[in-house]
Amino acid sequence: MKQKLLQKVRTSRNLESAWRTIQENGRSSKSDEVRADIAKYQENAAGNLRSLQRRLSSGTFKFPPAKGVPIHKLDTKGKKTGKVRPIVLASVESRIVQRAILNVLVEIPALKPSVKTEFSFGGIRSEKPKKTTTGEKVPRAERMSAVPAAVKAVLDAIAQGARFVACGDIQSFFTKISKAAVTEIIADATGDAEFTAFFSAAIRVELENLDQLRKHGADWPIEEIGVAQGNSLSPLLGNIVLAEFDREMNAGDCRCIRYIDDIIILAPNAKAANARLRKADALLGELGMKLSPDKTSSQAVSVSAGFDFLGINFCPGAVRPTQKAQMKFLASIDEIFEEGRKSLNLMKDGERNMRPHTLLGTLKRLDGMIEGWGKHYWFCNDEQIWKNVDSKINSKILHFLGVYRKVRNEAIEERRMGLLGVSELSRIAREPFSYPKIG
Repeated sequence: MKQKLLQKVRTSRNLESAWRTIQENGRSSKSDEVRADIAKYQENAAGNLRSLQRRLSSGTFKFPPAKGVPIHKLDTKGKKTGKVRPIVLASVESRIVQRAILNVLVEIPALKPSVKTEFSFGGIRSEKPKKTTTGEKVPRAERMSAVPAAVKAVLDAIAQGARFVACGDIQSFFTKISKAAVTEIIADATGDAEFTAFFSAAIRVELENLDQLRKHGADWPIEEIGVAQGNSLSPLLGNIVLAEFDREMNAGDCRCIRYIDDIIILAPNAKAANARLRKADALLGELGMKLSPDKTSSQAVSVSAGFDFLGINFCPGAVRPTQKAQMKFLASIDEIFEEGRKSLNLMKDGERNMRPHTLLGTLKRLDGMIEGWGKHYWFCNDEQIWKNVDSKINSKILHFLGVYRKVRNEAIEERRMGLLGVSELSRIAREPFSYPKIG
């Protein structure tokens, strides 16, 4: 008998795979709350997953209300615009189950075209194995996905004759996806009513803090239109809804590369690029969506003039992080050093529990950030960029070392090892024995 889809969702192997993905993503989250939730779940991950599996098997698992987190959008000068990005933060278990559902959906034949598309790259991992069945290493460029794959597709289009580009952003993309429409598509593709009902529950949005969101409450997808940004299933649902859009936008001699809600049109001439941009707006209109006027090209520009897409600057001969991406990275480093400076002063004055922000702790955080940022842009070819950014980082390090030196000189002797980040024997907890009285 053919295994039902819900049975596939709750297998130990699938739940463990889903947990590993949620764990990996959570560890690198900028949210302290997310990292704390992941760490707590990890303390007894095996037991927690067994409990989750039992509740899924007995049908007693329910998706609890999630938390709405408004991320304020910034203008080009870094100031709040008054608009927010409505992030939905579900419980760890909800995220695991949503990911487990996704793992099942991506293997359904009828949905394969929406999972592995030629011109859409965001949200769903599709990396090929690092080694072939014979044990040979697959080159990184041949197994890439996400941003690197999208960048390579842009470069391929230019190599094939594209000379003009126009960029766009689908406004409030996830909040415009119809739950009913995608649920109907899932029902047709699976032919499994029980699974479809569970899927429907997984994409339903109920917020525990809706009253606290005040004026931004209407931005969250709590009605029939809109899916949660933060739900593992949402990118696939976006691909499903835009499947026909992707096909029509790539007909003929133009290319439309899409990364979730960001699109770039590449065409042989400006007239064709502008026409395809108008077509994009018309097709989106049929879906109740539209291009964001603030983030969409007013007209096509020449490839030779250079352009930005997905945080990457393309100009003749060079592929590199945009100036905005570089400035944002350096600003993040400034934040690390500022936290370190404050912590050093607190420790000097008696605070003991600031180890992550000691000299060594701060530099360790810096090292992790540098390595992560550098690896993210592994495909960029402008070597001078790395030298320039390294030089700026080095100046910031020297300044922070000066701060440390000043604080250390002002601190009493017994505080100095702690400021450095080295354990102090006098501060290690111990339960000493008492020497017995004699005589």
